[in-house]
Amino acid sequence: MQLRKAMLIILIAILTLSPLTAGASSETHSGSGQQQNTALQQVQVTNISSTLLGLNTLYQYLSQNFLYDIDIDKVDVELTKALFKALDDPYSEYITEEESEEFTEDITGIYVGIGTYLTKYSPAFIDWDDEKTYMVEIIAPFPGGPADRAGLRAGDLISHVNGETVYELTATEASMKIRGKAGEPITLTVHRGSAVFDITMYPEEVTTPNTTSLMIEGTDIGYISISSFTQKTYELFSENLKKLTLNGAQGLIIDLRNNAGGVVDSATMIANFFLPEGATVLSIQHKEGSSRQNYSTVASNDTRKNLTIPIVILTNGGTASASEILTAALQENGRATVIGSKTFGKGIIQESAMWKNGYIKYTSAYYLTPNGNNIHKTGIEPDIAVEEHEYTDEEITAYYDFVESSQDEITQYIKDNPLYSRENIDAFAALHAGLGIHETALKLLIRNEYIYAMPYNERPKVDLMYDTALIAAVDYLKEGK
Repeated sequence: MQLRKAMLIILIAILTLSPLTAGASSETHSGSGQQQNTALQQVQVTNISSTLLGLNTLYQYLSQNFLYDIDIDKVDVELTKALFKALDDPYSEYITEEESEEFTEDITGIYVGIGTYLTKYSPAFIDWDDEKTYMVEIIAPFPGGPADRAGLRAGDLISHVNGETVYELTATEASMKIRGKAGEPITLTVHRGSAVFDITMYPEEVTTPNTTSLMIEGTDIGYISISSFTQKTYELFSENLKKLTLNGAQGLIIDLRNNAGGVVDSATMIANFFLPEGATVLSIQHKEGSSRQNYSTVASNDTRKNLTIPIVILTNGGTASASEILTAALQENGRATVIGSKTFGKGIIQESAMWKNGYIKYTSAYYLTPNGNNIHKTGIEPDIAVEEHEYTDEEITAYYDFVESSQDEITQYIKDNPLYSRENIDAFAALHAGLGIHETALKLLIRNEYIYAMPYNERPKVDLMYDTALIAAVDYLKEGK
């Protein structure tokens, strides 16, 4: 339900759906009782050394008595995965060699593809009466990427890739197939409402679009949105900041809403733009008794500085991890005012290391804010609260029922009322009042439909009509309070 809530309020996020493993029944044979019991008793263990010894004993026993061959490489992978699963930590995992390419791309932010976020149900949950359960759904095309230029839009469903169905594919398999290869055409069969059509495009090297910048119209306020932190984010932010400064920006809004984090170094390097030398950015606190030293990261003079521009940071419940590091660094050093709602509260750091042609990722430390606060599971409170509406289950159900049954009506409304204006957006919401859908959800729905109907270069990048937190940030920087 939280995922549906996030999509309902038009939050763009990277969705990862993990396919479930289907169970199976089997027949057993008791074998030669006394001999079998003696062998299995050796597996009763109390520490890791004896556990590994016991597993080896069990493996030797099975290799002699199991009817079929044992794939030792598969055993190795599954045992490693089991170790990480037993840590009971959602942020620690073993990334196999097959999965490592995607993991590396998430860190670097660069890959070859058509440039879009997508999601898909596991084949185990196919409902042939609901096409969303067996097709790929587009969450958001990357601005300016091949998918966006070709006209793909959020909510589009993909049934075929180069004529082959995607129905039985997992989310990862579908993503790899849709990604394609550089320079080779890829044709997607798209379902949009009652329309079905093919779109052909050419995959190319794309950078995950984790920054967007502009001058707020009619003001001297610059705006930079960061959707995630990769190794490229610092460089992209630096370019955006330089451009805004040259355009006369006298105030800056950094939008970190729905930014789930990423590469911590990018966040600390961005903080370094705005903090005086010696200011604490964050502190790292390792496990008590660990051989690792706790330490603090402080601002240096090895980058250009902007120590005077007033800053507002926008946050919400999707602001997490590296985003919270940047938020706390600027808030607690008196360099930014935080507007929005309380952040997620992920105050732990993960490290990664190569392991057998793949990677291991594990939680290694807490991070503390400049004032020494541990915000894990508590989050950061904004200086000025602008709360988002909490949708009820009934509102969410009504919203999705309306979207699924009224796409043609929505499209026709835009044709009949082609001007993107507050009046037409408000009129659409009034027209459908009484359906049990919150007014804001209706306005955001039709707003996004108007935006996707526009040519890419004409689409507004921010919403100064209904984005209450952004409006509050602009007013704050204008008035200085």
